[in-house]
Amino acid sequence: MKIKFLKTMFLFALTSSVLTSCVGDDDYEIPTVFSYAFNEGFETSPTGSGANEVAIALNGWVNHNTTTSYSPARLWHARAFSNNIYAEFSSFYSATGTSDEAWLITPAIDLTATTGEALSFATKTRFANGYPLTVLISTNYDGTVAGIGTASWTPLTFTAPTTDDVFVNSGLIDLSTIESNNVRIAFKYNGSKAGVTTTLQLDNVKITKN
Repeated sequence: MKIKFLKTMFLFALTSSVLTSCVGDDDYEIPTVFSYAFNEGFETSPTGSGANEVAIALNGWVNHNTTTSYSPARLWHARAFSNNIYAEFSSFYSATGTSDEAWLITPAIDLTATTGEALSFATKTRFANGYPLTVLISTNYDGTVAGIGTASWTPLTFTAPTTDDVFVNSGLIDLSTIESNNVRIAFKYNGSKAGVTTTLQLDNVKITKN
């Protein structure tokens, strides 16, 4: 009787395990896998700290401050915090009486062979006293410093942070109607030592595609 009872309990436990496993499989959600036409998280950029700023110099990117009020002009630079690297700019560290129009522009991106493209990125503010960032798109920028002022730039609408110290996703910005092999996304910081000095951090610039 004891052996029969143990055999019955073993079969019951085995059946329960199989049934539980089958039900559990349905509870797991398969994560969405994205394909990217462009993906930059600044993780390969050398970083500085404190007053030591290391300008972002990634291949194909343009990093330029159009101000002529002081030299050398400050540029977007890379910082690291909690094992994450991101781009940063703040007019707080600029010289008294100066202003900044600091551009960080992506390499040319080809969207002619893809569909359903959407841009996204993350931004965070610190010590905010105004929002300094404009994001623009161009299909005729030639990649030179001189060309920044002559290219056609269209502002993009995105979700910006409303509180400090939290990275906020821009939301998906539809680029699916753009057919060009020279798509450039520009991140322009406008500030001044006597005006907006908000620290602006930028990360995870991505264009998803179908």
